[in-house]
Amino acid sequence: MDFFSLEHLSKIVSGEIKGDPKKQIYNIENFAVCNSNSICFIKSKIDLKNLSSDAGAILTTSEISKKINGESNFLIVDDPYLGFAKLTEEFFKIYEKRNNAVESSLGKNISIGRNSVINNNCVIGDNVRIHDNVSIYPNTQIGDGCIIHSGVVIGSDGFGFAPVKGGWCKIHHLGGVHIGNNVEIGANSVIDRGALDNTVLSDGVILDNQIHIAHNVQIGENTAIAAQTAIAGSTTIGANCQLSGHVGVADHLNIANGVTVLAHTFVTKSITKAGVYSGIMPMQEHSDSLKFIAKLKKIK
Repeated sequence: MDFFSLEHLSKIVSGEIKGDPKKQIYNIENFAVCNSNSICFIKSKIDLKNLSSDAGAILTTSEISKKINGESNFLIVDDPYLGFAKLTEEFFKIYEKRNNAVESSLGKNISIGRNSVINNNCVIGDNVRIHDNVSIYPNTQIGDGCIIHSGVVIGSDGFGFAPVKGGWCKIHHLGGVHIGNNVEIGANSVIDRGALDNTVLSDGVILDNQIHIAHNVQIGENTAIAAQTAIAGSTTIGANCQLSGHVGVADHLNIANGVTVLAHTFVTKSITKAGVYSGIMPMQEHSDSLKFIAKLKKIK
Protein backbone atom coordinates (compact mmCIF):
# COMPACT_ATOMS: atom_id res chain seq x y z
CA MET A 1 0.00 0.00 0.00
CA ASP A 2 1.48 3.34 -1.11
CA PHE A 3 -0.81 5.56 0.92
CA PHE A 4 -2.36 5.84 4.37
CA SER A 5 -5.82 7.04 5.29
CA LEU A 6 -6.14 10.07 7.52
CA GLU A 7 -7.87 7.80 10.02
CA HIS A 8 -4.82 5.52 10.13
CA LEU A 9 -2.48 8.47 10.61
CA SER A 10 -4.63 9.84 13.42
CA LYS A 11 -3.97 6.67 15.40
CA ILE A 12 -0.20 7.06 14.92
CA VAL A 13 -0.21 10.56 16.43
CA SER A 14 -3.18 10.13 18.79
CA GLY A 15 -4.81 13.05 16.99
CA GLU A 16 -8.32 14.28 16.39
CA ILE A 17 -9.59 14.29 12.80
CA LYS A 18 -11.40 17.28 11.35
CA GLY A 19 -12.47 16.45 7.83
CA ASP A 20 -12.55 13.21 5.85
CA PRO A 21 -11.18 10.17 7.77
CA LYS A 22 -10.94 8.22 4.48
CA LYS A 23 -8.74 10.84 2.81
CA GLN A 24 -5.78 9.07 1.15
CA ILE A 25 -2.36 10.54 1.99
CA TYR A 26 0.63 9.54 -0.15
CA ASN A 27 3.41 11.79 1.21
CA ILE A 28 4.52 14.24 3.85
CA GLU A 29 5.59 17.53 2.28
CA ASN A 30 6.82 20.96 3.23
CA PHE A 31 3.86 23.19 4.13
CA ALA A 32 4.75 25.66 1.38
CA VAL A 33 4.42 23.11 -1.43
CA CYS A 34 2.07 20.52 0.04
CA ASN A 35 -0.35 19.16 -2.59
CA SER A 36 -3.79 17.58 -2.38
CA ASN A 37 -2.37 14.06 -1.92
CA SER A 38 -0.04 14.98 0.94
CA ILE A 39 0.02 16.06 4.56
CA CYS A 40 2.13 18.82 6.10
CA PHE A 41 2.61 20.13 9.62
CA ILE A 42 2.33 23.66 10.99
CA LYS A 43 3.78 24.38 14.42
CA SER A 44 3.74 28.19 14.36
CA LYS A 45 1.30 30.87 13.24
CA ILE A 46 4.24 32.51 11.46
CA ASP A 47 4.20 29.68 8.91
CA LEU A 48 0.59 30.32 7.90
CA LYS A 49 1.52 33.07 5.42
CA ASN A 50 3.41 30.49 3.33
CA LEU A 51 0.96 27.60 3.69
CA SER A 52 -0.05 25.95 0.42
CA SER A 53 -3.69 26.42 -0.50
CA ASP A 54 -3.79 22.87 -1.86
CA ALA A 55 -2.70 20.81 1.18
CA GLY A 56 -4.48 17.47 1.43
CA ALA A 57 -4.28 17.53 5.23
CA ILE A 58 -2.62 19.64 7.91
CA LEU A 59 -1.16 18.39 11.17
CA THR A 60 -1.40 21.24 13.67
CA THR A 61 -2.89 22.48 16.94
CA SER A 62 -6.54 23.31 17.48
CA GLU A 63 -5.68 26.99 17.93
CA ILE A 64 -3.75 27.25 14.66
CA SER A 65 -6.37 25.28 12.71
CA LYS A 66 -8.92 27.99 13.48
CA LYS A 67 -6.69 30.51 11.67
CA ILE A 68 -6.76 28.53 8.42
CA ASN A 69 -9.48 29.37 5.94
CA GLY A 70 -11.18 26.85 3.70
CA GLU A 71 -12.40 23.30 4.07
CA SER A 72 -9.12 21.61 4.97
CA ASN A 73 -8.59 18.20 6.52
CA PHE A 74 -6.84 18.42 9.88
CA LEU A 75 -5.10 16.19 12.38
CA ILE A 76 -5.27 18.07 15.68
CA VAL A 77 -2.49 17.39 18.20
CA ASP A 78 -0.85 19.21 21.10
CA ASP A 79 2.67 19.01 19.60
CA PRO A 80 2.77 19.10 15.76
CA TYR A 81 6.56 18.63 15.63
CA LEU A 82 6.36 15.42 17.65
CA GLY A 83 3.41 14.33 15.53
CA PHE A 84 5.45 14.98 12.39
CA ALA A 85 8.29 12.83 13.77
CA LYS A 86 5.90 9.95 14.42
CA LEU A 87 4.44 10.20 10.91
CA THR A 88 7.87 10.08 9.26
CA GLU A 89 8.43 6.61 10.71
CA GLU A 90 5.24 5.43 9.04
CA PHE A 91 6.00 7.08 5.68
CA PHE A 92 9.56 5.74 5.78
CA LYS A 93 8.05 2.33 4.97
CA ILE A 94 6.77 3.75 1.67
CA TYR A 95 10.07 5.60 1.11
CA GLU A 96 12.07 2.37 1.40
CA LYS A 97 9.64 0.46 -0.80
CA ARG A 98 9.86 3.07 -3.55
CA ASN A 99 13.66 3.17 -3.39
CA ASN A 100 13.99 -0.60 -3.47
CA ALA A 101 11.80 -0.77 -6.57
CA VAL A 102 14.12 1.43 -8.68
CA GLU A 103 17.44 0.17 -10.06
CA SER A 104 20.30 2.65 -10.01
CA SER A 105 21.44 4.21 -13.28
CA LEU A 106 25.18 4.52 -13.95
CA GLY A 107 26.64 6.66 -16.72
CA LYS A 108 29.63 6.08 -18.96
CA ASN A 109 33.27 5.87 -17.87
CA ILE A 110 32.63 5.48 -14.14
CA SER A 111 35.39 4.31 -11.79
CA ILE A 112 34.27 2.69 -8.53
CA GLY A 113 36.83 1.86 -5.83
CA ARG A 114 36.99 -1.12 -3.50
CA ASN A 115 34.28 -1.57 -0.86
CA SER A 116 32.20 1.29 -2.22
CA VAL A 117 28.43 0.84 -2.21
CA ILE A 118 25.82 2.48 -4.46
CA ASN A 119 22.32 1.70 -3.25
CA ASN A 120 19.09 1.54 -5.26
CA ASN A 121 17.42 4.58 -6.81
CA CYS A 122 20.63 6.48 -7.51
CA VAL A 123 21.61 8.26 -10.73
CA ILE A 124 25.33 8.64 -11.42
CA GLY A 125 26.46 10.70 -14.41
CA ASP A 126 29.32 10.22 -16.87
CA ASN A 127 33.05 10.38 -16.06
CA VAL A 128 32.55 10.06 -12.30
CA ARG A 129 35.34 8.71 -10.08
CA ILE A 130 34.29 7.12 -6.80
CA HIS A 131 37.20 6.09 -4.57
CA ASP A 132 37.35 3.30 -1.96
CA ASN A 133 34.93 2.87 0.95
CA VAL A 134 32.30 5.33 -0.26
CA SER A 135 28.66 4.84 0.81
CA ILE A 136 25.93 6.31 -1.37
CA TYR A 137 22.42 5.97 0.05
CA PRO A 138 19.24 5.68 -2.06
CA ASN A 139 17.64 8.71 -3.69
CA THR A 140 20.96 10.31 -4.60
CA GLN A 141 21.79 12.01 -7.90
CA ILE A 142 25.39 12.78 -8.89
CA GLY A 143 26.19 14.75 -12.05
CA ASP A 144 28.94 14.38 -14.66
CA GLY A 145 32.64 14.74 -13.93
CA CYS A 146 32.44 14.41 -10.14
CA ILE A 147 35.16 13.05 -7.84
CA ILE A 148 34.16 11.37 -4.58
CA HIS A 149 37.10 10.59 -2.28
CA SER A 150 37.51 7.72 0.16
CA GLY A 151 35.24 7.41 3.16
CA VAL A 152 32.57 9.80 1.91
CA VAL A 153 28.97 9.14 2.97
CA ILE A 154 26.22 10.67 0.82
CA GLY A 155 22.55 10.54 1.80
CA SER A 156 22.78 9.45 5.43
CA ASP A 157 20.10 10.47 7.95
CA GLY A 158 20.05 14.09 8.97
CA PHE A 159 20.19 14.99 12.66
CA GLY A 160 16.49 15.34 13.37
CA PHE A 161 14.78 14.41 16.64
CA ALA A 162 11.67 15.70 18.35
CA PRO A 163 11.83 15.97 22.15
CA VAL A 164 9.50 13.64 24.00
CA LYS A 165 9.19 12.95 27.70
CA GLY A 166 12.15 10.84 28.72
CA GLY A 167 14.02 11.05 25.44
CA TRP A 168 13.75 11.73 21.72
CA CYS A 169 11.59 10.66 18.78
CA LYS A 170 13.56 10.13 15.57
CA ILE A 171 12.59 12.03 12.43
CA HIS A 172 13.03 9.64 9.51
CA HIS A 173 14.38 11.59 6.56
CA LEU A 174 12.39 11.19 3.35
CA GLY A 175 14.33 13.44 0.94
CA GLY A 176 17.47 12.88 -1.10
CA VAL A 177 20.75 14.45 -2.23
CA HIS A 178 21.22 16.22 -5.57
CA ILE A 179 24.84 16.86 -6.62
CA GLY A 180 25.58 18.82 -9.78
CA ASN A 181 28.34 18.48 -12.38
CA ASN A 182 32.09 18.75 -11.69
CA VAL A 183 31.73 18.56 -7.92
CA GLU A 184 34.60 17.24 -5.79
CA ILE A 185 33.99 15.87 -2.30
CA GLY A 186 36.96 15.34 0.02
CA ALA A 187 37.75 12.28 2.10
CA ASN A 188 35.52 11.37 5.07
CA SER A 189 33.00 14.10 4.34
CA VAL A 190 29.30 13.51 5.04
CA ILE A 191 26.31 14.91 3.17
CA ASP A 192 22.95 14.23 4.81
CA ARG A 193 19.81 13.76 2.74
CA GLY A 194 16.93 16.18 3.16
CA ALA A 195 14.15 15.68 5.68
CA LEU A 196 11.44 16.20 3.05
CA ASP A 197 13.19 18.02 0.17
CA ASN A 198 16.70 17.45 -1.22
CA THR A 199 20.08 18.57 0.01
CA VAL A 200 21.67 20.29 -3.02
CA LEU A 201 25.28 20.88 -4.10
CA SER A 202 25.29 22.87 -7.34
CA ASP A 203 27.73 22.61 -10.25
CA GLY A 204 31.40 23.19 -9.47
CA VAL A 205 31.18 22.95 -5.66
CA ILE A 206 34.42 21.87 -3.99
CA LEU A 207 34.51 20.28 -0.54
CA ASP A 208 37.73 19.56 1.34
CA ASN A 209 38.18 16.61 3.73
CA GLN A 210 36.05 16.01 6.84
CA ILE A 211 33.19 18.37 6.05
CA HIS A 212 29.62 17.91 7.25
CA ILE A 213 26.72 19.16 5.15
CA ALA A 214 23.47 18.76 7.09
CA HIS A 215 19.96 18.06 5.80
CA ASN A 216 18.31 20.45 3.35
CA VAL A 217 21.43 22.61 2.91
CA GLN A 218 21.65 24.33 -0.49
CA ILE A 219 25.11 25.29 -1.82
CA GLY A 220 25.47 27.51 -4.89
CA GLU A 221 27.71 27.09 -7.92
CA ASN A 222 31.52 27.11 -7.58
CA THR A 223 31.53 27.53 -3.81
CA ALA A 224 34.63 26.09 -2.09
CA ILE A 225 34.66 24.87 1.51
CA ALA A 226 37.82 23.95 3.45
CA ALA A 227 38.36 21.14 5.95
CA GLN A 228 36.41 20.53 9.17
CA THR A 229 33.68 23.00 8.31
CA ALA A 230 30.12 22.13 9.33
CA ILE A 231 26.95 23.58 7.81
CA ALA A 232 23.81 23.11 9.91
CA GLY A 233 20.42 22.17 8.49
CA SER A 234 18.33 24.21 6.04
CA THR A 235 21.01 26.84 5.43
CA THR A 236 21.47 28.28 1.93
CA ILE A 237 24.93 29.31 0.76
CA GLY A 238 25.25 31.34 -2.41
CA ALA A 239 27.46 30.95 -5.49
CA ASN A 240 31.20 31.69 -5.62
CA CYS A 241 31.61 31.66 -1.85
CA GLN A 242 34.70 30.54 0.09
CA LEU A 243 34.53 29.07 3.58
CA SER A 244 37.90 28.51 5.22
CA GLY A 245 38.83 25.70 7.61
CA HIS A 246 36.86 24.92 10.76
CA VAL A 247 34.03 27.33 10.01
CA GLY A 248 30.68 26.65 11.66
CA VAL A 249 27.42 27.85 10.11
CA ALA A 250 24.20 27.78 12.14
CA ASP A 251 20.91 26.47 10.80
CA HIS A 252 18.24 28.22 8.68
CA LEU A 253 20.57 31.01 7.50
CA ASN A 254 21.07 32.59 4.09
CA ILE A 255 24.54 33.52 2.86
CA ALA A 256 24.79 35.77 -0.19
CA ASN A 257 26.84 35.15 -3.33
CA GLY A 258 30.53 36.03 -3.21
CA VAL A 259 31.03 35.74 0.54
CA THR A 260 34.37 34.71 2.07
CA VAL A 261 34.38 33.45 5.67
CA LEU A 262 37.79 33.17 7.33
CA ALA A 263 38.98 30.23 9.43
CA HIS A 264 37.45 29.37 12.83
CA THR A 265 34.53 31.75 12.34
CA PHE A 266 31.10 30.80 13.68
CA VAL A 267 28.35 32.25 11.48
CA THR A 268 25.24 32.80 13.62
CA LYS A 269 23.20 35.14 11.39
CA SER A 270 22.50 35.53 7.69
CA ILE A 271 25.00 37.39 5.49
CA THR A 272 23.21 39.60 2.99
CA LYS A 273 26.07 41.09 0.95
CA ALA A 274 29.35 39.93 -0.55
CA GLY A 275 32.52 40.52 1.43
CA VAL A 276 35.07 39.00 3.80
CA TYR A 277 33.87 37.99 7.27
CA SER A 278 35.58 36.67 10.39
CA GLY A 279 34.84 36.21 14.07
CA ILE A 280 37.77 34.77 15.97
CA MET A 281 37.91 34.98 19.78
CA PRO A 282 40.35 33.35 22.21
CA MET A 283 38.91 30.76 24.58
CA GLN A 284 37.91 31.95 28.03
CA GLU A 285 35.30 31.16 30.66
CA HIS A 286 31.82 31.47 29.20
CA SER A 287 30.74 34.19 31.64
CA ASP A 288 33.76 36.25 30.57
CA SER A 289 32.95 35.64 26.90
CA LEU A 290 29.45 37.03 27.38
CA LYS A 291 30.83 40.14 29.09
CA PHE A 292 33.34 40.62 26.28
CA ILE A 293 30.65 40.35 23.62
CA ALA A 294 28.48 42.86 25.50
CA LYS A 295 31.38 45.34 25.56
CA LEU A 296 31.96 44.93 21.84
CA LYS A 297 28.30 45.70 21.12
CA LYS A 298 28.55 48.90 23.18
CA ILE A 299 31.61 49.99 21.21
CA LYS A 300 29.54 49.88 18.00
